Amino acid sequence: MTYLPARTLVLLCSVLILAGCSTFRPGLSGTAVEQPLGYRVGDIVDTQSGLTLKVDSLMEELSRAKVVYVGETHTSIEDHRIQLEILKRLYERNPSIVLAMEMFPTDAQPVLDRFSTGAVTEEEFLKEVKWSKIWGYPFRLYRPIMTLVESKHIRIIGINAPGEIVAKVARNGVASLTADERARIARDFHSDDPLNRLRIRQEYDQHLKGDIKDFDAFYEAQLTWEETMAQTLAETLGKLPQNGQIVVLIGKGHMPDRLGVPVLTSKRAPNAFSTVAPVPFDYPESIADPGIADFVWVTDKPENPHKGGLGLMARALSTGEGIEIAGVIPGSPAEKAGFLKGDVIFMIDETPVRNVDDLHTAVAGEPGKVHSFHVKRGKKRLSLPVTLSP
Repeated sequence: MTYLPARTLVLLCSVLILAGCSTFRPGLSGTAVEQPLGYRVGDIVDTQSGLTLKVDSLMEELSRAKVVYVGETHTSIEDHRIQLEILKRLYERNPSIVLAMEMFPTDAQPVLDRFSTGAVTEEEFLKEVKWSKIWGYPFRLYRPIMTLVESKHIRIIGINAPGEIVAKVARNGVASLTADERARIARDFHSDDPLNRLRIRQEYDQHLKGDIKDFDAFYEAQLTWEETMAQTLAETLGKLPQNGQIVVLIGKGHMPDRLGVPVLTSKRAPNAFSTVAPVPFDYPESIADPGIADFVWVTDKPENPHKGGLGLMARALSTGEGIEIAGVIPGSPAEKAGFLKGDVIFMIDETPVRNVDDLHTAVAGEPGKVHSFHVKRGKKRLSLPVTLSP
C-alpha cells in the first residue's frame, strides 16, 4: 500500500493519501536535486514542485492533513521557532488540535495531562517528568512551545518508548526484554521494509557503537523507538473527533524519504499526513529535496544555544553510570578538548557524574577553571582537561 501526502489526496479527489539522530542527506534513491536559485531565509518550499509558498498557503495545505510532522534538529533554536509558529497558526484554525512529542515517553502521560491543564508549575513538571534524564537538551529551547501548550490548554501526548528499554534492546535485542518491558513498547514491528532497513543501516554506519551489540540489535532498537511512537499516534488517531488533528514534534531523522514514523503510523491507521522540515539556508542541497520533507522552511543558521560554558549536548544513560555526549558545538571548549559524540562522561575531577544535573553542578564556578573530565570511549578510558570559557 502506498501512503500519499495530504495535498496529493486532495488533488486526486478534486479530479475524480538510540536518540535521537537528525542529519541532512540525499534521498535513499541517491538522485541529485536540481537547486533553483533565489531561495532566501523565510521561504517555504513545496519540495515536489520547487515553488515557494506564503505562510497562509502552507497552513491551508497543512490544515487538510490529519497528522502534521514538524521535524527538528534538537539543538536548533531556529527549528523550535518554526515549530512554535506552525503550532500556533494551526491552533488558531483548529483549537481541538493535539500536540504529540517525541521528547516524552508514553509513561509520562499523567504528568503531561496535568501540565496541559496548568495543574503543575514548570519546576514541578521538569522534576516529575525527569527532563534531564529522559531528554537532556536545554528546556529553554522548548519553553516557548510548552508555554503555548499550557496557556491554551492544548492536549499533549508523549509518544516515545522508555529510554531504558530502547537501550536494553540495543545491547541485547528485543528477545532480552522481560514480559513487563515488552508490554511497554509497540506490539508489532514492521521489520521487512527494505528501504526503511537501508535508512537505519546508514544511521548505524555513522553511529559510534558503544554498547550496541550489532546491527540487528541497533535495528530492533530503532524500531522499538519508532514503532512505539507510531503505535501511540495510531491509537490517538482512533480517539480523535472528526475535526481533530495531531501535530507531531519529532527529529528530522525519523521522517526522511517518507519513511520512519509517518509510514509506520499509516500502516496502523491510514491517514493523510504532511511533513515539514526547517532547513538552514547553508544546506542548499537539501532545500528542494523531497526526501527531506513535503515542505521545507528555510531558516537562518542555527544560533548556538550554548554560548560560553562547555559547549556540548548530553543525556543521562539509563544505567545511571554517566552521561553520553549527543553533540559537540563547533569551536567550543568541549571540541577543543577533544570530546566526541558518543563519549560517556562518568566523572569530573573527583565527582561521579550520573546525570546532566551532576554535570552542571560539577562545572559551576569561576570561568577559566580547568576541570579533569574522565571519559569512556568504547573500551578506552581517557582524562580530558577542559578550561571553561566565560
